[in-house]
Amino acid sequence: MELLPAPFPSFLPRPHQLPLSRPCHGRLQEPITAAFAQAPPLALPFQEATRRSSSSHTPRPSTRPCPPAQRPTTTHPLPPPLPPGPSPSSGSTGSERLIVSETKLITVHSCAGRLGDARKVFEGMACRDLLAWSAMIGAYAIRGLYEEVVALAVAMVREGVIPDRFLITRILQACAYTEDLELGTAMHSLAIRRGFMAEGARDVPVGNSVLAMYVKCGELGRARAAFDMMGQRDLCTWNSMIFGCCRSNEWEEARRLLDDMRRQGTEPGLVTWNTLVSSYARSGELDVAMEMLEQMEESGVAPDVVTWTSLVSGFVHGDRGGEALWCFARMRLAGVEPNGMTIASAISACASLRLLSQGMELHCHAIKVGSVNNVLSGNSLVDMYAKCGEIIAAKRVFDEIPEKDIFSWNSMVAGYAQAGYCGKAYELFCEMESLGVRRNVITWNIMISGYIRNGDDERAFELFQMMESCGVKRDTASWNALIAGSVHNGHSDRALRIFWQMQSLLVRPDFITILSIIPAFANLAGFWKVREIHACIYHNNLEMDGKIANALINAYSKSGDLAGACAVFDRHSSRNIISWNCIILAHLLHGSPSEALDRFCEMKQEGVRPDHTTLTAVIKAYGLQGKVSEAKRIFHNMTHDYNIIPDLDHYTAIVDLLGRSGSLQEAYEFIGNMPLIPNLAVWEALLTAATIHGNARLANLTARELSSLDPSDPRIQRLVFNYWGLTGKSVDVPLMTVYNGGRELEDVDSCSVEIKNNVYLFSTGDNLALESTVAELKLIMIQIRMSLLNISNETNAEEEKEELSGIHCEKLAIAFAISNSPPFRSIRIIKTLRMCSHCHIFAKLVSEKYERQILIKDSNCLHKFEDGKCSCEACATLDDYLLKSYYKTTSLIAASTRSAVDDIHIPDFTQSAEQLGKTVGSDLAKGNLTAPVIFALQDEPELREIIDSEFSETDSFAAAIDLVHKSCGIRRARELAREKGDLAIQNLQCLPRSDFRSTVESMFNSQNSSISSQLAKEIAMVEVFYHL
Repeated sequence: MELLPAPFPSFLPRPHQLPLSRPCHGRLQEPITAAFAQAPPLALPFQEATRRSSSSHTPRPSTRPCPPAQRPTTTHPLPPPLPPGPSPSSGSTGSERLIVSETKLITVHSCAGRLGDARKVFEGMACRDLLAWSAMIGAYAIRGLYEEVVALAVAMVREGVIPDRFLITRILQACAYTEDLELGTAMHSLAIRRGFMAEGARDVPVGNSVLAMYVKCGELGRARAAFDMMGQRDLCTWNSMIFGCCRSNEWEEARRLLDDMRRQGTEPGLVTWNTLVSSYARSGELDVAMEMLEQMEESGVAPDVVTWTSLVSGFVHGDRGGEALWCFARMRLAGVEPNGMTIASAISACASLRLLSQGMELHCHAIKVGSVNNVLSGNSLVDMYAKCGEIIAAKRVFDEIPEKDIFSWNSMVAGYAQAGYCGKAYELFCEMESLGVRRNVITWNIMISGYIRNGDDERAFELFQMMESCGVKRDTASWNALIAGSVHNGHSDRALRIFWQMQSLLVRPDFITILSIIPAFANLAGFWKVREIHACIYHNNLEMDGKIANALINAYSKSGDLAGACAVFDRHSSRNIISWNCIILAHLLHGSPSEALDRFCEMKQEGVRPDHTTLTAVIKAYGLQGKVSEAKRIFHNMTHDYNIIPDLDHYTAIVDLLGRSGSLQEAYEFIGNMPLIPNLAVWEALLTAATIHGNARLANLTARELSSLDPSDPRIQRLVFNYWGLTGKSVDVPLMTVYNGGRELEDVDSCSVEIKNNVYLFSTGDNLALESTVAELKLIMIQIRMSLLNISNETNAEEEKEELSGIHCEKLAIAFAISNSPPFRSIRIIKTLRMCSHCHIFAKLVSEKYERQILIKDSNCLHKFEDGKCSCEACATLDDYLLKSYYKTTSLIAASTRSAVDDIHIPDFTQSAEQLGKTVGSDLAKGNLTAPVIFALQDEPELREIIDSEFSETDSFAAAIDLVHKSCGIRRARELAREKGDLAIQNLQCLPRSDFRSTVESMFNSQNSSISSQLAKEIAMVEVFYHL
């Protein structure tokens, strides 16, 4: 019998190898000399065998007696290697019988679960052959004790016993689970040398074990090489490679392998489909996972509990609880019984959606199937009851969990903290320590987050400082709790300081950190802070995260930087529906409806299906463009085209659209025909439109409806009060003053402006405003020819209100910014309440006069004033035109010599250039939409496209002039001038008859006479003209 020397010398110093015993001969092995000659070098090479031709073999000392046939007596040269079979020596038969008996005893003990006794027999064997090693290694492998298998394999090779095909498979399996790449590579090399990786069918299990080992060790390249060398492949082979690709996130390669196995005649089995479905679900590719499920069912493979559990769990982790419950329902309808993990995941879905009744049903089902005492189900139930506000039920479930783990305690502590019972949470927190339950970093983070979100910042920071002294190292989530809590409590600057401090301590922010800090600066005052945070994101390689990119798009747009939002979107490689919604809403926020609709078309071309948010934005974009018919078509076809049922947001957008176009009666009838109950937003849109268009009857009806919703709601009362202030009417609407903490209903109207990294606060009627600021405001008023307070006494309710309450805060903020900031810097103002129309006109005129960009974010929208225009008015209205003409054109002394008809800008289209002294249609060329053009837009849709193109095409300006002449615009403008003139003359009847009155009356009667009277006559004419 040949004595094989101890191979794998690099394994000898391993700490897990067995104690050295005396060397014993193994059983006769298969000849391997020929295999070694053909095989490549081993990764861990064997030592060359020491052949003794004339010297005796001296065994290692041992206290155990050797069998007689094995005791050394005389010196014999070792015989040459023998083929497999019994030893020819005379004493070998008795020795082999003893080895076989001991091996059987090992098997008996291991089958009876007595591994200790089996190991004692194994250690007491004088000589251990391949069968003995196989029995002992198999006993450990069956029970999943793979560390012991690896240790035994190393000891076996040291004693010169070479594993066979079956044992190599066992050892490779252990290497896979322990991720022991070194030993696994050596076993692969040995399998090649011994011919176990040939093309025979019996060699496939060895190849599969090699594949599984490399895949589990993360060596997909080596697995692929072994896969390509395999002559025969079975389903397990393909499953191993597909699993490896999924584990390495090589999804395209996994799909290609799936197609290849089908082409080569191997149909995917249940394990194959479960591997794909679970891998896609874990990675967040839930839509692809559902696609795999459909293909699985189409191929005739029925999903089992593993399939459904993977999907339910994936949807829960992806914050798609509704779809998780839908999958759970499908599983039950398919007759598949859920296991403990499935039920726990479904309960977690109910927790995220706050569905108490469904969660209680699942609780009953868990009791029925006996999984309620499962710690996983118990933890989910505690979380579900706590999030649904049933803290007593949560505590009852917690007390019934037989063996609580740290997650059980953390769930209960979190439940108390989320419910606002921080005292109870702290009691449980201290009880953990007294019971010897080690509190981990999650426990501490829950307490910190609970305290800071309930307003106890001091206690939260105290616990944060105590963490490391109690042996718990702070992690990124600890800092995130402080940042998110500070933002939640309105301490944005403190949150930013904590954000910089964590990085100074070399704590790397994660995507949760960024998502917590960005919303604090998604406003006009946080423009530079957003850029600083973006630089940090870029530095930490977090920009590719989809959620962070979407948050950046939103923050840039709300801070007034549309170009920055577009830049982030264009670099975003994994854009989803949220990304598209963010950029479409960004364009809409900045008054660019055309660009918003262009993005919508791009989205559809890329195959992204719009959701309800997208369609709401599209309807609003059409509304800003005045394209009523297109918006209606989107609304009526959304169910057919996109399988989206219109909700209240869509109905509100349509009402706002109809209100903008002046179709107030149609808007009112549309609300009456709604299948849904109108909410506050719907009636607010109609009330705003009715007030703007001066329809007091409809405004009164709308105010009634608003009051009937909830008379005690402060928002509704504020809307009704604004209606009273604008119309001066309070007919049939009950007054119910609501007090809040001793304050009146209306909040203090204030605004803030950022100047040189400092934020200045102004409030309406602020008596402490700097005299220099008020003086600057008066100077601005003079320069833009707009009176500071009420110009026409009882004509403008908003100005009258301003006269009583004081100068509006946005005017003070604009005046302060004009005098304290460089002319190239944008003025950024944040206002608490909605901006009035008087201040709106003021901001437009200032932007045009001083050539400054002014951004004002009020409670309604973002106003971007530039060149005398506002982003909220993509489609000009006649009321806005008249108001602007009053403040700017009609009130100018130089223009007061023109007739009333001239002020309506009819001569721009009816007189020649010589008569006008300027180019025909010069106002239209500058982008100023006058009355004839506004009326013409209602008849000629083509005119809108020409104006939007800014007359870029040849002869487009002449075509626009022709369209104005072809339409009814000039005729309707004359009728408007005549109507306003008649009303002005009627208003003159209250004045005593005089030369002044006769002059004004004759002017309106002739409609083309020139005025050369005194300045007083001209100003009086303007006041009377605008009065009605």
